[in-house]
Amino acid sequence: MCLAETASIFCETLVFNAALQTASPAEQLSILENQLLGASQVTVDISSRFIFESEVIDRRAEVELSADDFCEIMLRAQKETYGDALDAEHLHPYMWLLKPHYYYGNLNFYNFPYAFGLLFGLGVFAVYEREGKAFIPRYQELLRSTGAGKAADLAERFGIDIRSRDFWNGSLSVIAGQVDRYCALQE
Repeated sequence: MCLAETASIFCETLVFNAALQTASPAEQLSILENQLLGASQVTVDISSRFIFESEVIDRRAEVELSADDFCEIMLRAQKETYGDALDAEHLHPYMWLLKPHYYYGNLNFYNFPYAFGLLFGLGVFAVYEREGKAFIPRYQELLRSTGAGKAADLAERFGIDIRSRDFWNGSLSVIAGQVDRYCALQE
């Protein structure tokens, strides 16, 4: 499941970059804003949900939790991930109530594959940007093999070390480049 998004994220990033090449500055702002909203939702919001769910599982092993406990855990998770980027007025203490996957025992950490998939796809794209066309045969073989083993082992077969902070920094650098371009267009 974690690798299922690889091709779509990679191709979406190619199309996104091509669209930016021909777009007017106003259109570029719109395209970038849409892209960055999605990326922040997946990276930041899903991180808050992961923190929330982890704490709920840990605490539930010891004691029953009340609705107030869930709200307190959710707010803390949102503050930890969003920091001061989200006005405290807009924190959502009842987010846990709106997400039904929290209530299914077999769907723990349901959102994690989306965050992993986005960052893995962007990391693969960052490798492509560094290596160019020489990477394409490895990329195609990676896609053919995505159902054949654990993500780290599979990626390693293609020279990608997902246990390395550098790989994930490459993923985030793609998003950082989009932020920089967005900010430059705002000036």
